[in-house]
Amino acid sequence: MLVLVFIIGFLLLRSVAGRSSMLERLGFALPVGLAAVTLVMLLMDWAGIALTRTSLTVLTLTLLAAATAINGRSLCPAKIKPLNLKSQISNLKPSFGWFNLVWLLLLVGVVYLEYVNLAKCLTYPTYDRDSMAAFDTFGYVCAREGTYLRMSLFEPDYIPSLQHAGSAMNYMPMVQLSYAYVYVFGAATSKAVPAFIYLGFLFGLYGLCRRRLTHTASMLVLMGVMLTPEMTSFASHSMTNVMHACIASAAIIYLCLWLERRKKHDLRLCALLLAVNVWMRAEGIVFVGVALLLIAIAAIRSRKFSCLLPPALALLPLVVWTVCSNVCGLSTGSALIMHPFWDGEKMQTVLSGIWGLLGGGEFYGWTFNFALIMLHVHIFYIIYGSVTKSQIYKVAKSQITLSRYLLWAIMIGLAGYALVLYHVDYLWDSVQNVLAFSAKRFLFCFVPMAWYFSLSIVPMRMLAAWFERTCGIEGKKSKE
Repeated sequence: MLVLVFIIGFLLLRSVAGRSSMLERLGFALPVGLAAVTLVMLLMDWAGIALTRTSLTVLTLTLLAAATAINGRSLCPAKIKPLNLKSQISNLKPSFGWFNLVWLLLLVGVVYLEYVNLAKCLTYPTYDRDSMAAFDTFGYVCAREGTYLRMSLFEPDYIPSLQHAGSAMNYMPMVQLSYAYVYVFGAATSKAVPAFIYLGFLFGLYGLCRRRLTHTASMLVLMGVMLTPEMTSFASHSMTNVMHACIASAAIIYLCLWLERRKKHDLRLCALLLAVNVWMRAEGIVFVGVALLLIAIAAIRSRKFSCLLPPALALLPLVVWTVCSNVCGLSTGSALIMHPFWDGEKMQTVLSGIWGLLGGGEFYGWTFNFALIMLHVHIFYIIYGSVTKSQIYKVAKSQITLSRYLLWAIMIGLAGYALVLYHVDYLWDSVQNVLAFSAKRFLFCFVPMAWYFSLSIVPMRMLAAWFERTCGIEGKKSKE
């Protein structure tokens, strides 16, 4: 049934942004399809409809029919043009003038690393603590009992700790319901969900990179993400962190692409993935805030405020879950301190903890250190170009905006996470332990953004373009 969910997501992406590339649609189809299915599953459960194999089959086929109907006109055009086979073949003929050995070696490395990750994910059962205590267990019990909102695990006398503020009972339910979905249809493990979401993300990220970067630079971004030690390690687990990082980072990249060229389909894709990001983890509201802030600034400058509506609608899943959990008695209060306060020592601890995570290579390898080096190169290029007013700088000046928006998005996002960590009321643990063992997973979202930024600065784009012209097949032929 995951194949049908994938098709639903693919058709939804096609209807929202038909101009997106095939790689992007293939990459993000599964999480979008799962988001749609699980949102309706929650509404069905709220209405008292049991989540059984029959009801979920009807739900899946209904959503598939609806997604097909939405795409009906484009799938079945009214006028069928005569087929010119010769022109069709010539249009399909790809150009491999860029092909080079470095791209091939990077591809082999990415394929090998993903094979290892996929084999580990699908071979070993769920064993990480958070999944056993929440995500996977909740999904399995939901599949057995046919309900999520009225599960026996949520009874006050069954597991009293779940009634505490900020417990797993308050987590956004997309992943738990996704696991329940595959368990209902007889899966022995739920690991197919994180495995294929991460696999799809690699296709989607490559498609996103190809919007502005060369083939080699795009593959280098993928290799950089996969060589990030902690993120790759957690990619084979059933926890939500890596899956959320895939969706949140893609949403912010779409945001920056829209800010650069103002293509409507990029804004729609940004809003759709922001909604999935919030539906997966409540902390995804940080990235909705980033999008609203940057879009609000752009709207004030252009005096066109309609662009604020799509990212604002991304908050609907959070609103639905908040209302549903309160009505059904699953709300146990927030672990956040909701009133303004100032604690200088706590803020310093949070900021130093985040800085230590970003600067150390133990968890993120070269990701953020390399991004910092590229930031200095970026600043030097802008200053040098402004002073000398060189012709190369004038030609490439329009390309600076993408890296500038990415930089602002990363900085505002990190500030948002720092505020969230600062406002958490650490009743169950110390802030130092949370920063050392949990916060490192929160920063996964910034890994793809950092690598995209590093390769999108103008000097790196010029270097990558020169490399493919020189070392590609066409470059070698011209030398001969």
